[in-house]
Amino acid sequence: MQKIAIGRINNPRAAQAFCDYLKGFGIKAWIESQDDNCHIYITDEAQEDLACAELRDFLSNPNDSKYLDASWNRGAGKTFIKPISTGTDSINTFIARTGTLTKTLVAISVLVTLITAFGDYEELTRWLYISDRFKWQGELAEIKSGQIWRLITPIFLHFMVIHILFNMMWLWDLGGKVEKNQSAYFLGFFVISIGIMSNMIQYLSTGPAFGGMSGVVYGLLGYTWIRSLKPNSGYHLNSSIIALMLVWLILGYTGILGAIGNAAHLSGLLLGVAYGFGINNYE
Repeated sequence: MQKIAIGRINNPRAAQAFCDYLKGFGIKAWIESQDDNCHIYITDEAQEDLACAELRDFLSNPNDSKYLDASWNRGAGKTFIKPISTGTDSINTFIARTGTLTKTLVAISVLVTLITAFGDYEELTRWLYISDRFKWQGELAEIKSGQIWRLITPIFLHFMVIHILFNMMWLWDLGGKVEKNQSAYFLGFFVISIGIMSNMIQYLSTGPAFGGMSGVVYGLLGYTWIRSLKPNSGYHLNSSIIALMLVWLILGYTGILGAIGNAAHLSGLLLGVAYGFGINNYE
């Protein structure tokens, strides 16, 4: 039986009420106790986004009468608690949240970032920019000469620890959702196409000295957002996440965050939204 962790509640009775509430959606849920916390698990990966969203709502208002009503109507005794001994399952669950391609993209990004010493190793980094910034004269001469990898490789460059941590966290989560809900082939097409387009727009805005997965990440955000608006799409995106990312986008334009790829962020978001509407209409 598949085992997917969606969160934890520190009160056994509250955890039981929440599990009973999930059963009203046809979601099989149970509790495992560890370190005085009740960890909530479900079995169906397709229901993970809905269950996580409902848990966030529960934690923000656990006294809502609908949770108590669920326990009365469904019988609290059906929800059981069993102990677990290690945190291995949590690690396995985290790893299982995403697919092979997403893991590969994260690994490549981390490897490139380390090998280029966060961009300080210029002899290598200059080959991964969309154009060699030391020889740049206002045109994409390298790409025209056949170095077509430069169209996509800037997405793997990161220049600060917080830069790569932020991007990899969202790539793992949002990219994993797309890969799991659709396919690795679709995710690959999405990353390459959004990556190239957002890179080109950033290049036209600031020149060749930029890098990062942020354009793709914002594309995934926009796509997931629009897809989540369609019932039974398998996608769910909490409004707080959307607000956080939009605030981060706006802060980028204020200059508070330093020199970042604002054009790639905004274009990635808009392209992701366009893809979301396109897929919705196609289906």
